[in-house]
Amino acid sequence: MIKLITFTTSGHAYLNFMGNEFGHPNRVEFPMSSNNYSFMFANRQWELLMDKGIHSNLFNFDMDMMSLDENERILSRSSPSVHHCNDSTMVISYTRGSFLFVFNFHPETSCESYRVGVEEAGDYQIILNTDDTRYGGHGELESHKHLWRTNKKRADGYQNSLEVALPRRSAQVYKLMRILRI
Repeated sequence: MIKLITFTTSGHAYLNFMGNEFGHPNRVEFPMSSNNYSFMFANRQWELLMDKGIHSNLFNFDMDMMSLDENERILSRSSPSVHHCNDSTMVISYTRGSFLFVFNFHPETSCESYRVGVEEAGDYQIILNTDDTRYGGHGELESHKHLWRTNKKRADGYQNSLEVALPRRSAQVYKLMRILRI
């Protein structure tokens, strides 16, 4: 979740450190005088990805997050507009172009129907979900089956809103798939 919020709220670039893409357990150290110019720690431990555990889950998420930008050009869109930040529910929501980002940082509380405001009325589809089992999540949302339609209830200063499910400690990226003109 921290990677996603850092990635999508940044300007036009994202810096990832060597080994960070799959939670490298040891240091990655380049040869220098302090280690007698050893190459011992100057490599990634790719074998960690063979076990279907946390390292492969983080790697899958990192790949899909980078693909999101490659396919949708998230970083080249307008700057993010944070419009919902609730300290008690630990939910943050913002838009960037036609994309809605919703983060539930609460460690225990999931929400079946949480209202966030959106500027554009229409149908929204989840295109990235950190709760997916592929990323080590609980799989409470089946992303490919859900299409959310806005309603005319005001929220967060917008005329339209979405009622979304928010599993605990998860983030979802929604894409506006169809604009509704009334």
